[in-house]
This record gives sequence, C-alpha cells and structure tokens, in this order.
Amino acid sequence: MNKFIKIFMALPLIGLFTACGDEDELTNSIDFTSPYAQIVDDPDNLVQHERYELFQEFGVPIYFNDTIATRVTGKDLQGNDVYTTETIDLNWGFQSHDKNSVAYKFDYLTTEEEQIGALDFARTYLSMTTEKMRPFCLLLVDTLYITRGGSTTKPEYHTNFRALVVSQLQELDNTGKQERATNILRDMVLSKVTLNEELVSRFGAVSSRDKLYGRPWVVSGSNGGLGCVWGVPHTGSWWHPEELYEPEMGDEYVENGWSSGVYTISAFEAERTLIFAQIGKFGFICGDTSYNNQSSHLMSPANISQDLNYYVTQMLQLGETEFMARYGASTMVKKKYQILADYITGELGINLDF
Repeated sequence: MNKFIKIFMALPLIGLFTACGDEDELTNSIDFTSPYAQIVDDPDNLVQHERYELFQEFGVPIYFNDTIATRVTGKDLQGNDVYTTETIDLNWGFQSHDKNSVAYKFDYLTTEEEQIGALDFARTYLSMTTEKMRPFCLLLVDTLYITRGGSTTKPEYHTNFRALVVSQLQELDNTGKQERATNILRDMVLSKVTLNEELVSRFGAVSSRDKLYGRPWVVSGSNGGLGCVWGVPHTGSWWHPEELYEPEMGDEYVENGWSSGVYTISAFEAERTLIFAQIGKFGFICGDTSYNNQSSHLMSPANISQDLNYYVTQMLQLGETEFMARYGASTMVKKKYQILADYITGELGINLDF
C-alpha cells in the first residue's frame, strides 16, 4: 500500500511568525520555485497557461484543488513508493491551529470554462493589490463550506494569514468581480489596520479623547447629546448618514417630503451637507452602525471599531478626492483620514488617489 507523507504548507512557517510585535514585518518565505508551488507553462492548455502568466506577473500561485502537489520521494522497506503530498491547510492562524474546532470542505471548479472565468477574477483582484497585500497562494473553488460548532456556512471568500480562498464566482459579471475584489481587499486592509494597536489607538483618540462615542447627536434634556443642530426636523427613520450618498436617494427623500422634511433636490443636498458638517465637528462620517444602522440617525458610532470600519470602507471605495469632497470640510475628519491614509498608502502600498 502506498504511504503518504502529508506536508502542510503552513508548518514550516510557524517559527517565522512567533513573537511578532506591531513593528515586525511579516514576509513570505515560501520558495515558489520548489516542485510544490512552481507553476509550469503549457501553451497548449488554456487554463495552465493563464495560471503561469498570472504567476509570472504577480508571484502568486493559483490552485483549483487544496491538494497542490503529490510526488514520489523514495521507496519504503517493502519497495513501495513513498509519496510527499502538500495541501493548503486553512486551519492555521497566526499563532494557532483550529483543526479540532473548524472544518473546511470544497466543491471544485472542474470545467475549463469555470476555471478560466475564475482566473479572470484572479487577475482583477491581483491587479488591485500591492505586493504586501497579496496572499501567499490563491485557491479558487465552486463552493467553500466552513463548519464551526455544528453550523455550516458557505462564504464567498475566506482568508487566513497565508492563503485566500474565493468561491461562488460563476455568476459574477465584470462589475460583480470588481465588487468582490474590492470587498476582499477592504477586509484584508481592515484586518491589517485593526491588528496595529498603535494605529487604532491614534485614530480612536481623535474622537474618544472627549468621550464622543455612543452619544445622541441632538441634545434633549439631560441625554448627553453632542449638540448637533439640523436644518429640518429629523423625524421617523430618515437621515441615516450612511445612506445619503446612495444613488437616487435624493429622489426618494423628495417623494416622501411630507415625512423627510425636504421637497426639492437642492433642499435634500443642503441638509446632507449640513449633517456632515455637524457630525464632522466630532470627527464622524457615520452614526451607530449596530443592527443595520437602525440608530445611526440618532447616535454617534458606538465605538472605535464601528468608526474605523466605516472610514476604511469609504476610503477604499471612494478614493481621496471623492472622500474629501464628501467629508473633508471637517478638520477632525481630515486628521483621522490622514492617520489611516499614511498607513494604508505608506505601509500597505495601496493607492488612494483614484
């Protein structure tokens, strides 16, 4: 019987990532010229040739199966072949392994058409990333199943510190691929930002110094409100800051002027400008985003995490010019933006000038 020796890609890396502080730089030390990770060209195979081209351009090996290599390395005492098999093990985190609590399973992409479509997404995503933001390897599958605590989910993507898995790509058009790539990049940036305690502390200090989180926008009796003053009455559930730049939102507000308080697009835009001027005085561009933003028109962000998440999301979606056009009238907003931008552009190499 053939004997298999499983060598997981993450195992040799454990020592590389122990005792990392905020100032330590994580580097990719996998030798991608090894027989395991090397992507060999085959001009007669459309899928293999595109995998090779992407590897040459971006340095990221792309796979359609979590078993990425199997080869004979010798003979055992009985003369049987001994195999070395390398697999992508998603259970490895930065400092732990969760094999006993989390299980990962896959449905694979099996046809040339499916795989070429997935590689088109890979090019879209990798073209958006810088070298520091690229995964060590990319696994493209039809469906990813993650079972944790008896519950199974099917996420569109999953990343740990060394591998990125992307699924459910078949129905995406070019716009959908761009949106998916942006969402993945946003989550990866957020992960890196939130792990930087010094950065989070500096960002949060701008608004937390005066205990501005989790407070009503408007003063009402002794409610501890911040003192925002609106131009029209904010009744019902209107005027959530996060929705005011959504397409055709002005038309909806005008159509419901009896409730929203505005009857023309110019009146809607004037009130929108006023809202961001008022909440911007405290360094905010959103409200309390708990429970699908239900209270964002009433309360400031509940904590630094909500505030930070929305800032990073808007920065990556809008770019610097549009971000500043919307929110840049506030000195405190500019300060918080710059704290994050210096790290995102300087350390992560991501261009926000688009």
